[in-house]
Parts: sequence; structure tokens; C-alpha cells
Amino acid sequence: MTDQHAAALEDEQSLAERIVRGAIRAYRLHPFDQVDATVVAEVTGVTTETVARVFPTWDALLLVTYDRWTQLRGTRRSVQPSCTIEHVRMTLAEDVADPGLVRVLAGVINIAAAETGFAELFRKRFEEYVGQLTAGLQRDFDTDVERSVVPPDVAATQLLAVYEGLQIQMLVRPHVDVLVEYDRAVRTLRQGWREREVPAWDLDAPSATSSTDRAAAPAPGAAPASPVSMPGVTGRPVVPDATTRSA
Repeated sequence: MTDQHAAALEDEQSLAERIVRGAIRAYRLHPFDQVDATVVAEVTGVTTETVARVFPTWDALLLVTYDRWTQLRGTRRSVQPSCTIEHVRMTLAEDVADPGLVRVLAGVINIAAAETGFAELFRKRFEEYVGQLTAGLQRDFDTDVERSVVPPDVAATQLLAVYEGLQIQMLVRPHVDVLVEYDRAVRTLRQGWREREVPAWDLDAPSATSSTDRAAAPAPGAAPASPVSMPGVTGRPVVPDATTRSA
């Protein structure tokens, strides 16, 4: 590679980075559906043709912008989180301060759910984030920072559902204090993670009386129910039919 070629490649990379930063600014200034190549070019200070040359498809620019923006999250934290739940809470607080990113995250869901060339790439980003949460929760469970009887991947799915649900609430219900609601939801999650699920057939369940037995039990003061014929079941009273009754 010649020095001239290397310089040209570096210039192209610098231009791409500049366009991506411009796209981030554009999404901070405008709603998701109002940002296009023309808006990005205007914010960046280049021509629309330049944007199209560096990023031939819009989904390519959106994907690179998505990756770059998410990489920037948490880089200015002065305090590091003590656990995964606290990390997600800090991320949500950063989202509140930077709602443009949340608009992008919500906007790419339609792309991820579609059957396009970039759909799989966006879906991969979601799966990678679930994997990061799963690994973080596994560390928390191993070190007793969190107590749980559910697998970490299940806990990660539930935590992500709370987080992404509150992101949507932040966009469509701006009066909701999503950090307060996050704390409430996390208390419920933690309580559920610590409780062992008892199957209905488990003989070691705390209560020896099943819900079916309780439903069948007579109410206080009620007359006992008449015995019912149960052919083939021993130990149950059998009511004689009319042909065996005494005259």
C-alpha cells in the first residue's frame, strides 16, 4: 500500500467517522422518522452525495451509528456500578439524558423484525446485549451479590423486558419517572428470583392441601355432600342403585 493510498484510506475513515457523529447529532435534534441522508449531510456539513458515497445504503449508516452510539454509553461514568442491576439503572439514567439514542433503539426494532439484509445484524445486537446481561448476572449470582434460583439467562430476559419497556414509556409517557418505576420493578424481580417455584404435584410444598381440595371442601356449617359412585376406586363409598335396594 502506497503512502498516498494509505492517506486516502485514512481520510475516508475520518470522513466516515465525521458522518456518523453527524448522524448522532441529527437524531438528537430530530425525530427518528425525520432523519435521512439530507438531514445528516446538512448537520455534518457535507453533501448528500458524499454521505451516499461513504454509506451506499441507509441501513449501513444506521447500523454504524447505532454501534458507535451504544459504545459511547457509560464512558463518562465517574462511579462504576456494583452489580448488573445497578449498571442497567445507570444506563437508563443516561437514556433519560440522551433520548435521541432511545428513539434510534426503538426505531431499529422494526428493521430487526423485518426480512431484510440488515435485519439479522440488528437482531444480533439484541442477542449480544442479552448475553452481556446474562454474563453479568451470572457473576452476581456466583459472588452472592444477587440471590437467585432462576437461571441467569431467564433473569436477563426479565431484566431486559423491564429496561426496554421503560425506554418505551419514557418516549410515549414523558411524565413517568422511569427511574422510580425501575426501582419498583427491580424489587419485584429480585423477590421473584429468590423464590423457588413449587409445582402443583410437589409433596414437599408448604401447604398439604391443594387448591382443588380447598375448592371441594364444604363451607363451614354446610351439610356434608352425598357420596358419589366412583367405580374402580377403592376406599370410596358407593351408593347402591335401584336394582340392589331392599324392598
